[in-house]
Amino acid sequence: MDENFIIPEDKTLVNLSSDIFSHFGLKTESEGLGLNYRNKKVCFILLDGLGWNIYKKTGITFKNEIKCTSVFPSTTSNALSSFFLNKYPGQHGIIGYQLYVKQVGAIVNILGYTSSASYIRDSMEKAYPMGTIFNFESKVTALNRAGYSTMNIIPGFINKTSFSNLLYGNNSTDTYSNLFHSFYVLEENLKHGTDFITFYVSDVDQTAHKLGPYNEYTIENARYILQRLVSVMEKYPDYDFVITADHGHVDVGNTVNLGNDSGLMEISLLPPYGDSRALFLENRPEIKEYMENYYGNLEIITKGDKDYTKLMGKIDANTLTNLPGLIGISRNNDIYHFPLNQRKYTMKGAHSGLLRDEMEIPVIVF
Repeated sequence: MDENFIIPEDKTLVNLSSDIFSHFGLKTESEGLGLNYRNKKVCFILLDGLGWNIYKKTGITFKNEIKCTSVFPSTTSNALSSFFLNKYPGQHGIIGYQLYVKQVGAIVNILGYTSSASYIRDSMEKAYPMGTIFNFESKVTALNRAGYSTMNIIPGFINKTSFSNLLYGNNSTDTYSNLFHSFYVLEENLKHGTDFITFYVSDVDQTAHKLGPYNEYTIENARYILQRLVSVMEKYPDYDFVITADHGHVDVGNTVNLGNDSGLMEISLLPPYGDSRALFLENRPEIKEYMENYYGNLEIITKGDKDYTKLMGKIDANTLTNLPGLIGISRNNDIYHFPLNQRKYTMKGAHSGLLRDEMEIPVIVF
């Protein structure tokens, strides 16, 4: 593979997941990180999009910080599933923003659990519940069953969605309406002394997508959130706080519109799907040859290759058939777009590939 790629190995979100949940005595999938908690109570804070690159630009430092990596593809659906299910990408299979789901015969926006061509949130839930396709237990549910109290703090607009239910299970959730309100909700729950609190904030990711990871407003957004978190965390010494991210961002180079490639469409049964920097394709010799001939900035990995297995971490037999046959990984800062709908596609920051800026994430213990 490309020498510039950062391969997820022994300090990934799966290892962090194992570290935290084994702290509560749960059986876990991998070795942990050895974070050495002082308290029994833990508050897990995930700042979507806060890559190591953005974090260091804020100028804020913590005594206990580790540079870790996301999972591959470095995208939210995969990262959050890997953490909350405590499984490797090749075990849970929720590895892209868009997935071809054989059971429903469609390319699905997995975060919204809806057709990628026509976005109506959770429109597929009644016909084919997500939990019957991805039948995994959230580690939050396992904590509740073991007798621990939990609370998940998330934006109101994703509460009780199919994907959120998969991550958090049917467990206690509190919601917030905006960033300022989120800190109030966090403090109210810390006051209650809940054993395990999760706190998810998407603002850094949204700003980085719109403005780029190195824009002054992206950095200031991240800086403000970290500063505000410090002021909250200092009030609750009976908690260990763990702050991390699901991925970082790269500055976008060119946008390659695959919808304009009639040659690719002629030999494809399915359009490309997955993510903008990690394309999923059919495992057909003519498609592999075509992509290698015409898209030299993509690293093509074939299912069954040792590199494929290495990137997926571990692969379960029942997940293998649903994983994409070919994966094309961007070697540079370009993004690849196939227009499954008519929405305008413009981003200045992107992720899902294996470059340093999108793979490296902080793990901070306070």
